[in-house]
Amino acid sequence: KWYRRYKARLEARRQTSWMIYQSIEYSSESSQLHLYNFFNDMLRLGGGGVGGASANAGFAERLRQRSIEEEDEELLEHTGYSEITVERNYKGPKLSFPLSATHVQLMIDSFRQGGLLHARYLLQLLHETRSVLKTRQNIQLVSSSISKQLDLVIKIFSLNANFHAPILKVTVVGDLHGKLEDLLIVLYKNGLPDVTNPYIFNGDFVDRGPNSVEILAILFACQLVWPSAVFLNRGNHEDQVMNLRYGFIKEVQYKYRQTANKLLNMFSEVFAWMPLATVIDDRVFVTHGGISDKVDLDRVRRLDRHRYVSVLRPPVAKSSDEKVDYMEWRQVLDLLWSDPKAQQGCKPNTFRGGGCYFGPNVTRAFLDKYGYKLLVRSHECKQDGWEFCHEDTVLTVFSASNYYEEGSNKGAYVKFDSECRPRLVQFVASRRDKLPKGQRLSSVEESALRDLRGKILASKSELIDAFLRLDPEKTGAIRVSQWCSTMEEKLRLELPWRTLRPHLAQLNKDGRLLYMSTFQRAAIQHRLSGGKEMANSVTETVYKNREELETIFRIMDKDNSGQISLEEFKESCRILCQATQRQMTEDEVADMAKSLDLNSDGYIDFNEFLEAFRIVDYQRQESQKRLLGDSVQSSVSE
Repeated sequence: KWYRRYKARLEARRQTSWMIYQSIEYSSESSQLHLYNFFNDMLRLGGGGVGGASANAGFAERLRQRSIEEEDEELLEHTGYSEITVERNYKGPKLSFPLSATHVQLMIDSFRQGGLLHARYLLQLLHETRSVLKTRQNIQLVSSSISKQLDLVIKIFSLNANFHAPILKVTVVGDLHGKLEDLLIVLYKNGLPDVTNPYIFNGDFVDRGPNSVEILAILFACQLVWPSAVFLNRGNHEDQVMNLRYGFIKEVQYKYRQTANKLLNMFSEVFAWMPLATVIDDRVFVTHGGISDKVDLDRVRRLDRHRYVSVLRPPVAKSSDEKVDYMEWRQVLDLLWSDPKAQQGCKPNTFRGGGCYFGPNVTRAFLDKYGYKLLVRSHECKQDGWEFCHEDTVLTVFSASNYYEEGSNKGAYVKFDSECRPRLVQFVASRRDKLPKGQRLSSVEESALRDLRGKILASKSELIDAFLRLDPEKTGAIRVSQWCSTMEEKLRLELPWRTLRPHLAQLNKDGRLLYMSTFQRAAIQHRLSGGKEMANSVTETVYKNREELETIFRIMDKDNSGQISLEEFKESCRILCQATQRQMTEDEVADMAKSLDLNSDGYIDFNEFLEAFRIVDYQRQESQKRLLGDSVQSSVSE
């Protein structure tokens, strides 16, 4: 009994930590979509393009309006590599095309040691990859006929009718999210691709982790060396809008300062050409996100996937005569963004802000309609690296181990034999998994609570205002149920707040909750991590919205240089003024730019941009202090 209780407590702690991580992650994705939608509307009002994402989209749009020959010529003109010289002191992998297996191994060995592929080779690799991806269908087919063909060749040359080729096993790899160690573990355990060892990489290669560029370089090189054995599906993060916020653009700018703009244009172009799904032996349907009751594979096969440089950007009519096919766009969005749920039916995925939730009946109808036995998808982190649902008809595979925190989850990949029977393989790219489970869980739990306290501290002013309305007598205490409902409403996180309460706030002798204690532990944690105490509401807002502000900064950074030039700033202000119907002279814009440019170098970097928002709202701060009163302060100290 004691042991069962102990295991139950560990599981409850594990599930609570997991809920914190996922709630914060999906809340971030949802706010990113809302932010982008706002700027998208603003751009349409302004009638212009501003920012790296819009610049890349405009570049891609111009390409689509050309013939194939003109398109290739313009692309080469803007993203060419012939003029880039390789320095004599360059010690990374040197590529010559066509690539061979030796080049792939050289890249793996170099990246394992922290090496970087030269910009010239990377650009040439992207151009070659684009050429291959353009020949692929929207829905790729993987068949065991590869092994049968190989079997025939071996029989002919060996003259041995009893000799058979190895049984083909198709491997599906889920999200990698810039975690190079996980990819290297998969390739080490499962072997490099070849005709007897084909791979399907199911999207989300980039963002969050530090080595997105290296992962893409290896995967693209593998596809060029073994084109019949490597199949790449697009994920929701192979999207320039997601890259603005989640790190890929920042990574490219840091690693390739001089050629970042060329590279990012080419990455966006390659992402847009990635197929949307792969089918194994007409039995297993593999796509990144999932399906909906609106997904029509016949329509998916016919659509022009390249027009969706960003899946988050709905198509816009170029003229009053043109009709926009929103249903076509919805096909792509649902395949890349949807999640399965236990409830029947299909409804919008409000948690993420894109795609839909699809139930078991939607899965069954889809599989029956097209004759498939299983739907394999990724898109969601799972604690064991994989999870079956919908009566074992949907399999989620996630290959980025330690996704939230070291020890938080395992990675996995799945192998299908010639009968399409799945065999799951788990792995962890760290040694922490060897620690006792309780000790490992404590570390993960504390990390989750640390992230949650950061969210609480960032919303301190809103929470205090809400608590004061519930405490008109200024006793400093409210009911636990009131605290729970306030936390859920203001933070917009659906969490088991009663379970979390002992970790976040204290009770007085009467069992009422001292609401100011909610911020004490968070403030101590913030100071210990090197942060300054947030003394005012505006600074809190900057801290809370740092990710949004960084996204806005990158939208304004039209040439992806990592800095906003005066011209980029003027263009952004022009569109903002037009969208908000405000008037600003050029002199006023220039003065504003100079005030932001603290070091007077003619450019605004992110730190200077962030500093502009650190304005002290003394009136709100003093008003809140008066409302709190001495009684609340004394109850807190008690």
